[in-house]
Amino acid sequence: MRVSAITLNRINNHKPILKQNQNINSVAPKNYKGVNDLSFMPVYQIPFTSIQNSSKLRALFRYRLPCIYSGVPMIDPKQAAKLLKSGVFNGASEKSVKTLSEFSECYSGMEKRLFDILTARSKVHPDYNLKQLIGEVEPFFRHDLRKKQSDIFHNIELEFKNLPEEYQSKFNDLMTETYKRVNKRPVFIPFSAYEFKYKLAKIRDVVANEHDLKSNKVMKKLIKESKKLPNVTNKETKPEQKRVLGMLDWILKKSVLKDNPELKELISTSRARLTKQEVILPFSRKSYLYDLHKIVENIPDEKVRTKIMDEAFKLPTSSQDFSAYLVKLSWESSDRIASRILWPYLASVEHIVPRSVGGADTMFNFAGATTRENSLRKSIDFTQQMKLRPDTPKYCQQYVDKLIDLYKDGEFAKNNVNPKYIEDFKKTIKKVSKGQIDLDISKYYEALEKNSQNAVKP
Repeated sequence: MRVSAITLNRINNHKPILKQNQNINSVAPKNYKGVNDLSFMPVYQIPFTSIQNSSKLRALFRYRLPCIYSGVPMIDPKQAAKLLKSGVFNGASEKSVKTLSEFSECYSGMEKRLFDILTARSKVHPDYNLKQLIGEVEPFFRHDLRKKQSDIFHNIELEFKNLPEEYQSKFNDLMTETYKRVNKRPVFIPFSAYEFKYKLAKIRDVVANEHDLKSNKVMKKLIKESKKLPNVTNKETKPEQKRVLGMLDWILKKSVLKDNPELKELISTSRARLTKQEVILPFSRKSYLYDLHKIVENIPDEKVRTKIMDEAFKLPTSSQDFSAYLVKLSWESSDRIASRILWPYLASVEHIVPRSVGGADTMFNFAGATTRENSLRKSIDFTQQMKLRPDTPKYCQQYVDKLIDLYKDGEFAKNNVNPKYIEDFKKTIKKVSKGQIDLDISKYYEALEKNSQNAVKP
């Protein structure tokens, strides 16, 4: 994708962890359309919410409400969390794919294509888990991705050939590491305590979302012990870093999280890096852009800087290129792969008027939207959102039609939801759309009248 008029944002007052996190927003130009790329999210959490007064709406998520922006029948987050906690997705694909198929009507795009591949391969290897199934087809997609990356790397290399030696040397070191990563060869990456603590905190967030007391206790112990890890790695601090990592490994092996693949991988890889062992690490587009930017930011010629970074931003992203998507997933555990498929379609509480602009935490301002759509909208004005999602009027009508059906079937009463929510939703949508969306709730009034008549009968 072409990035025009590129002016990279300076990274001011960043913490050392930024070097490891390499947030895409730190290096992307302001007009770069990929900054909302959700495929870069480090974890895929089940979106349980502490939003006040939202429990009534969340009670209705079990009925597959359609998303007001995409029309997708949304998955109940509680159901998804229960399945992930059960461990069903870590077992044989025959069962895990069958479980995923319960939500097949929800999938589209990348997730639909991945689900279709897993379904087909599970028929051949029903005893494989999801990670093994992806590992079986990964070489083909990695080869496809490698071809796309090679042309871009070649063009960048041509630009560096005309630069002074100081820039060429740094770039050659970056490309040596890069080619090892894209070809899954071992590389030496110095240990970073900042990176370790950051990743451990991300795993803690995922574990906390599963609401398991024993697991949360273990994570508290791990976090507490990790604070003893010296942030600087040198001859004097290495013994203490080794001791802390060893203790973390011991705590993990004695705990209920001993089989957690993310924790095991993080600790084992960190211990290897601390002892200067080479490890196999995935290629990261974000990391590459960040490191390349650090090399070119002092090049005097702005046109050269622009041309190099312009070319680098063409590298395929996992949100736009299926090969990049599958290769990235091949590094994840089976349950995380399943979570990655489910996550975009989980139901979440959407503030029709965003909280950031004064939207209230009340039912009249709530609607159901998929996690993906909710995350992408952020604080965009509703009329602007309608331009980005032109079918919003149709999907809002589908949403309210589903609510009416649930009311008629007695589900509102069963879940103690005030049916006035249907009227409030209509009024709020009409207001925020500036009258462009006037939902038809005549069937609700018919049902309301019928219930009133039944109530007064002797």
